[in-house]
Amino acid sequence: MTETQTNTAPWSDEELRTKVGQLFIVGFHGHVPSEDIKTLITKHKVGTVILFQRNVHSDTQLLDLTNSLQDLARSAGHARDLFIGIDQENGLVTRIKSPIAAQLPGSMALGATKDAANAYRVAAATAETLKAFGVNFNYAPIADVNSEPKNPVIGVRSPSDDPEAVGRFVSAQVKGLSEGGIVPCVKHFPGHGDTAVDSHYGLPVITKSKAMVEECELVPFRRAVAEGVDAVMTAHIVMDNLCSEIMATEPGMVMNDDFKQLPASINPVAIGILRKQMHYKGLIVSDCLEMDGVRAPYGTEKAAVMALKAGTDCVMICHTMAAQVGAIEMVIQAVKTGELSQEAIQASVDRVHLLKDKYLSPNRKALPVSSLAKAEARNKTHSELAAGVYAKSTTVVRSTPGFFPISNDQQTKIVFVSPGKTLVGGGAVESGEEKTREPYTPATYIDLLRVHDPSIADVRFFDGIALTADEQKSLDAASLVIFATRNASLSAYQKEFGLDLGKKFGTRLIVIATCDPYDFLEVKEIRNYITIYEPTIPAFQSAVNVLFGVNKPTATLPVGISAPTPDIKEFTRTAADVDKIWYMWQEIFPKWKIERLRLEKLLYQETGHHLIHDKGFCISFLVEPSHGKLSVIGVLPNARGKGVGTALVRKARQQLRSAAISDGSPDLMGFGIGSVFPRFWPGVPIDLPQPTKDFFLHRGFRKSTAPTARDLYRDITQDVASTDVLDRVAKLPLTYAPWTAEMYDECLTKQRANFKNIGWIKAYERLAARNQHHEVMVAFDESGAQVGWTLMCSPAAIISNDFAFIPCMPSGQDTGLIACVGVDEKARGGGVGLALLVKAMENMRERGIKGVCIDWVVIRGFYERLGYQVCWEYEGYDW
Repeated sequence: MTETQTNTAPWSDEELRTKVGQLFIVGFHGHVPSEDIKTLITKHKVGTVILFQRNVHSDTQLLDLTNSLQDLARSAGHARDLFIGIDQENGLVTRIKSPIAAQLPGSMALGATKDAANAYRVAAATAETLKAFGVNFNYAPIADVNSEPKNPVIGVRSPSDDPEAVGRFVSAQVKGLSEGGIVPCVKHFPGHGDTAVDSHYGLPVITKSKAMVEECELVPFRRAVAEGVDAVMTAHIVMDNLCSEIMATEPGMVMNDDFKQLPASINPVAIGILRKQMHYKGLIVSDCLEMDGVRAPYGTEKAAVMALKAGTDCVMICHTMAAQVGAIEMVIQAVKTGELSQEAIQASVDRVHLLKDKYLSPNRKALPVSSLAKAEARNKTHSELAAGVYAKSTTVVRSTPGFFPISNDQQTKIVFVSPGKTLVGGGAVESGEEKTREPYTPATYIDLLRVHDPSIADVRFFDGIALTADEQKSLDAASLVIFATRNASLSAYQKEFGLDLGKKFGTRLIVIATCDPYDFLEVKEIRNYITIYEPTIPAFQSAVNVLFGVNKPTATLPVGISAPTPDIKEFTRTAADVDKIWYMWQEIFPKWKIERLRLEKLLYQETGHHLIHDKGFCISFLVEPSHGKLSVIGVLPNARGKGVGTALVRKARQQLRSAAISDGSPDLMGFGIGSVFPRFWPGVPIDLPQPTKDFFLHRGFRKSTAPTARDLYRDITQDVASTDVLDRVAKLPLTYAPWTAEMYDECLTKQRANFKNIGWIKAYERLAARNQHHEVMVAFDESGAQVGWTLMCSPAAIISNDFAFIPCMPSGQDTGLIACVGVDEKARGGGVGLALLVKAMENMRERGIKGVCIDWVVIRGFYERLGYQVCWEYEGYDW
């Protein structure tokens, strides 16, 4: 990746236009490159083109189109190929439809299967299809939590109303797309699921607090970021309370009331959640800036400048040439005037180029038309995959006992009722796409039913139009009615019609909700209720198969059902609670033995905030300044995978946050896995099984890129150092002695001047308070001034009680601790540290200590010169 430029000379007009163009995502109309898109690619150097259904007619046409777009970019001198993107979410939002590609299940259908492996397989199939047609970027999956049933734009595009479930399925989809060579892009950050306004037509406002957003909306995004997702799309939503809290608590932030009302897509505070709090390094793209959520209040062109200024990398303008060119020119002018810095533009260009280098082939050759010969076999395979997943997703929410499968004998008169399309205008703004909340179903459903019973009558009803006399007569004579709804929860005429049918037919009515599962979810009068989560033909086919006994339903409703909350209690500092944790410890951590008394002392430390469940526990501490450390989390083997660990992590963070605020901090300023004082593990042991490490990643903890920490060990029953080292130490102009009370003031004054680690300094203070000065070795220069210090703690030292696992070292209870080795800044580089270690080990051996642990070592090579070897090693994980 190119280094982000600093103090650069002004770019030439051509350089500037080329760089700015890479940051634009544009759409166009037509099945071949229009004059508009040709101009945008060749003159304005746009780096990404987004396709819609309006651009797709046939397989050969689509492949010709993507090849033509790439040819334009290559001929215009683009250094890298175009990103060609699409919204192929599957299910309700499918741009490349059958018969060009197989219809694949959408997110909520996948969520109903409860198996994220299905999401991975469907995403992998999606990647295979997109790649075959020259599409390399998918604006999917949806990472929104569908926590608002009346949400007009997300709904079944989300896997669930459970944040953890959404995170699990999003993770699988991201992996399937990425491994298939397609850039995944999770959306709509920071979460569009709890809105009742469609940002295509208005500006949604979410008033949740920061804590509430952290517990819901941000959960899937935090997991995706922790797992390294390549791109994130921002939403046109206002989160005023969230922004206010961040501005009030984030170090260095200045309260700006204007930011509170800005949509996340153009809001530096919202973008800061990704960049500063989640430490996201990938590409940030905006949703389309022609949506009224930003276009109406700010104008598309101005919004483009605002988005880039806020920290967005790429802005999307999908429909109008005038807006696209106007935005490009306004951004160019903003760079020239300094409103947008060259450094920020270059950083975004670098991210685009880095991602293109990762995903795009350097060969830059057109895909041959002959590759379409594989389409038939591919679509057949994908259709079989889809059928299997749809069969696992069809959900019988409730039914009369023994009702399914239904009889199709000649005595049963079945009538199928469904809402038809009223001939009025519709479709999302300028996109040529169907709205996600349409209230009608496909007219071809009846054909699927008549395969099993050709005599089934078909009744289509319309808003405001009464049934004909023949239709009403057919309905009155029915012995069984199958009623297909679509978004009846938001469609009063469907809801009313269904309730009337329920009163009239009772158990002889079957309702199939073909999109939102909420249509009659709470209406118990509808006795037989099935949901399929999308109105696609294969999804309805699966419902038909359940009706007539071809398949047995196995799915579980992914929304509207709250999982039981694990009963978690706070640790009460009683012997009973200590016993409970200690007994569970023996089964959960058999390798890491700990005496009960030692555990009790660790648990009773005043900075501790611990939790207990019947099947697990969590040990955590609040360390200065207002940072939380999740030190131990354990769940009994037979209780794992049931939400106990997740609930413990969530509750621990809440508890630590409350404690930090009670101590006067504006918020919990950090949260990570590990411990300082007292010490269990500095991080996550590297030899833990990967699924255990994944537990933390999946809950939003980021694996640190810093060097691993190590606990080192050395036997000191023999020589403590080689002859060469001992000779070198002997020649140093230093003297050494154990610490005394008289040395306290000088020691602590210099410690505070040299070292910022508060826990480090407190270790010396605690030893002095217990009159254990002899557990420290001090080095003096020729003038008698203190120039170096190290703890050299015996098992009896107060500090040793803080370390859970020292007795697990090879020398067991005879293991000592060397820690907090520090040298005065003026004396560094002269061998003081090495000499201190030698003298400390000699002193410890004289006191009967047989082995020494040096904990939490990050540097490499220094201690190894004295014969120390790695005993345990740890990786860092931070929230």
